[in-house]
Amino acid sequence: MKRKLLSSSYLSAFCLEVSLFLHAGIPISDGLSMLASDDNDNASKELINSLFKATEEGRLFSDAVESAGAFPPYMLEMIVLAEKTGKLEDTMRSLSAYYERQARLSASIRSAVFYPFILIAIMLVVIAVIVIEVLPIFNDVFNQMGTEMSAFALNIMAFGQALAGASTVIFVAVGILAALALLVFLVPSFRRAVAGWFKNSFGGRGLLKRISSARFAFAMAMAIESGIDSDDSITMAAKVTDGGSALTSGAEKCKQLLLGGSKLGDALTESGIFPPKNNRLLSLAQQTGTLPEVMGTIAQRSEEAIRDEIDSLISKIEPTLVILTSVIVGVILLSVMMPLMSIMSAIG
Repeated sequence: MKRKLLSSSYLSAFCLEVSLFLHAGIPISDGLSMLASDDNDNASKELINSLFKATEEGRLFSDAVESAGAFPPYMLEMIVLAEKTGKLEDTMRSLSAYYERQARLSASIRSAVFYPFILIAIMLVVIAVIVIEVLPIFNDVFNQMGTEMSAFALNIMAFGQALAGASTVIFVAVGILAALALLVFLVPSFRRAVAGWFKNSFGGRGLLKRISSARFAFAMAMAIESGIDSDDSITMAAKVTDGGSALTSGAEKCKQLLLGGSKLGDALTESGIFPPKNNRLLSLAQQTGTLPEVMGTIAQRSEEAIRDEIDSLISKIEPTLVILTSVIVGVILLSVMMPLMSIMSAIG
C-alpha cells in the first residue's frame, strides 16, 4: 500500500524508538506492537500495525518497511544493509540522528524563506494603502485649497491609480501564484518536479551548495559506519542528498578521482563537494581509521554554520525591510505634508 512519505521529525522519533526496544532485547514484532498500542494518532497507528503484522508473519523488518510505502529509499537501503551486517540497532540510532538533523535544517530553511516573505507582503500592503487610498484624500484637500500636490506625490498617486485600475489582473496573478503554491504543497510529484528544477538551477552555489554538502556528509558518515566502501558511500550519499545536477556531477568526478588514486579528502575537495578546509582533517581520518566519526563531525559543523548563516540573514532582513518601509512611507508623506505645511503657514 502506497502512503505519503513520512516527515523527517517522525522518522527520527520512529528510528529512535526501534533502536531503544532493540537495545532492550525486545523482538521487533513485540516492540512494534508496543508502539502501536501507545500511539494516539490513527494514521501512525495504522502504519505501525501494518509493520507489526508483516513482522509477526515472519517477514524481515526491511520487507515490512518496503511494503508500507511510507519510508524513504535511503532508510530502506540502510535497514537492508544493517540486517545483513547485524547492526540494526546502531543503524536505527544513526538514522534517528540523521533525520533529526534533517528536520532542524529544513525548519531553518523554511524560516529563512517564510519570515522575510511575510515582512515583504506587509510592506507592500502598507505602501499600497498609502498610495491608493491616502494620497487621493490629500489630493482632494489640495484641490479645495486651489493648489496641487508636488510633482513627485502626483506621480506616485498616478502610479497607485494605475495599480487600482489593474487590480483585477493583479488579483488574478496572485490567485494563480497561490494556486501554484497550493499545488506544490498538496501534490508530491509536482513538488518534487519544482524542487528538482530549483536544485538543478541554483543548488550548485551559495547557501544551497553548503546545505547539500552538509547533508552529503551526514549520509556518507552513516554509509561508511555501516561498512560500505568509499565509492559506494559516495554513490549512496549523492542519491539520498538529492542536491541537483551539481552534486551528482561532483560525486561522479569524486569517484573518478578515487579510481585514479587520489585520497578521499583530495577527491572530495577537488570535486567541489567539500571546501578545502576539510581536506587535512579527512586525510588524517583515513590514516587513523576514524573516517565515520570525522565525517559526522564535519556534517555537524557544517549544519551549525548553516543555521548561524540563516539566523544572521534573517536578523539582517528584518531591520532592513523595516527601515526600507519607513523610508518609503516617510518620503511619500513628506512629499505631501511639506507643501501642505507651507500652505497652512501662509494662510496663518
